[in-house]
Amino acid sequence: MLLYDTPPSTAATFGDVTLDISHALATITIARPSKINAIRLETWQALRALVVAADNNPAVGVIVVRGSGGHFSAGNDISVLSTFPGNPADALVFGAAWADAIAAVEDTVKPVIMAIEGICYGSALALSLAGDVRIAAAGATFSIPVAKLGALYLRSDYQRLVATVGMGQSKKLIYASEAFGAEQALRIGLVEEVFPQDRFEQELQRLVDTLLARSPFTLLRSKSMLRGLGHADARRETGESLAAFAEATQCADFAEGISAFLQRRTARFR
Repeated sequence: MLLYDTPPSTAATFGDVTLDISHALATITIARPSKINAIRLETWQALRALVVAADNNPAVGVIVVRGSGGHFSAGNDISVLSTFPGNPADALVFGAAWADAIAAVEDTVKPVIMAIEGICYGSALALSLAGDVRIAAAGATFSIPVAKLGALYLRSDYQRLVATVGMGQSKKLIYASEAFGAEQALRIGLVEEVFPQDRFEQELQRLVDTLLARSPFTLLRSKSMLRGLGHADARRETGESLAAFAEATQCADFAEGISAFLQRRTARFR
């Protein structure tokens, strides 16, 4: 059985990003509120470092990524992007940092919740797609303004967008580059839940508590198996996937879950 041996609350700040760990929850916050949490090179680098740190911390069971000041993020800082014409080397470095940070989120072993309030534009929306569950406050707004800027997403961002909302919706969002609200985001599958602003923190905590009450083994191994479903052969079992199923039946979490079900009680995984 996996247990979260939670130490006293800890906190760290790396550039524009903060990490707070408390009661098995790691909260990673993009913290440039004066710039609507606009993302510069240092932000991507800090985000990657703190995501990896949280994921590698045995005390952490769930990771939440959010923004400060009532907004998720306005996306890449336009003042940084404006320096790229005539300077492709810097653009390449920035693009690589962007890709590495989002890949770090997608590659986490722990479940990642994206808590979206206010503005969630451009690369910030791309970042949200790397999470496992996205919840939004009712007043949140979304946009992929690449066609207004003559810019591009990264190829991996396009892939995640299509995997999330489908090809037709992806083309509409990219080609039109219009802002849209949380209800439309829910309707097309971009977010899983929308909550009133005055209940957002409560509902976020409820979701965190729910995940932390579930089997850590199941969450971690299911995330690993779900990650592979995009491959063409995912509909056919392999020796590895069958072994993973069999392994699950031998762990303490499985024994506790079955016992609790038979005894009509709540399972105690930790």
